[in-house]
Amino acid sequence: MSALDLSIGPKTAVSRPLADFDHIATNTYLFTPDSYTPKEPLILLLSWMGAASKHIAKYTVAHRKLFPTARILLIRNEVVDFFRSEATYDMMLTPALEVIKEHVKAGGEILVHSFSNGGANQLNELAKAWVKREGTPLPMRAQAMDSAPGNGDWQRSHNALAVSLPRFWLWRMLGSAMIHFFIAVLFTMDKLGGYENQIFVIRRQLNNPTLFDKRAPRVYLYSKADEMVGDDEVESHAELSEAQGWKVTRVRFEKSPHAGHVRENEGRYWDAVQAAWKEGASN
Repeated sequence: MSALDLSIGPKTAVSRPLADFDHIATNTYLFTPDSYTPKEPLILLLSWMGAASKHIAKYTVAHRKLFPTARILLIRNEVVDFFRSEATYDMMLTPALEVIKEHVKAGGEILVHSFSNGGANQLNELAKAWVKREGTPLPMRAQAMDSAPGNGDWQRSHNALAVSLPRFWLWRMLGSAMIHFFIAVLFTMDKLGGYENQIFVIRRQLNNPTLFDKRAPRVYLYSKADEMVGDDEVESHAELSEAQGWKVTRVRFEKSPHAGHVRENEGRYWDAVQAAWKEGASN
């Protein structure tokens, strides 16, 4: 277990989750501690689709305990973000890119922590916008990927979208049918239009050395019990990453739900993130 207590603590800690974060752009928030120094990492946190503030706070609190003088740059996402154009992303992510550039220019390093396909998609778009401006891969010392990437499985895609449905059984039944219809439309449009499935795009771009530096250690955090992104999907991507030259660590949990692996074994989870960060120092 980690020596630090990384739990969120008293209820008062979540009475106003993310209240210390400044809203600097669409879906983008920045926390700067009073004792901020670029000697600590910039934590780039890309949450899962539709993540509630109280759930995101479980990770921001832990990062603040691990790196007390570090800034945290949070980029959230919703369903609509999957359909934004690259030009829209380029404009929307400008404030985040400016924070990253300022930190790197001051000699700081970056720890990337993304969640699910939604967070992975935001990370890819951020990296593409960075490369367009700076001409180099997104600078990072280490990368942690939680519950990603998937491979576009129909039922697992349905499960992921169904999380936001109302609990009342009738609305869930109707909502489930609408989700199946929506997925069918997307699959048909991709097929007829000759487009690549968006999840396939995410998987491919994560292993694009133009976007991401192979020297940055990459840790995959995933679960055998995840009903939205299967362990087989994550492991196949980890194998491909390793074969293409990335330094890969796999941390598989047995019973945890999607984007909830930290609840199964908090110490093991954060030890893996810290280990990737320390390993990155040698590169």
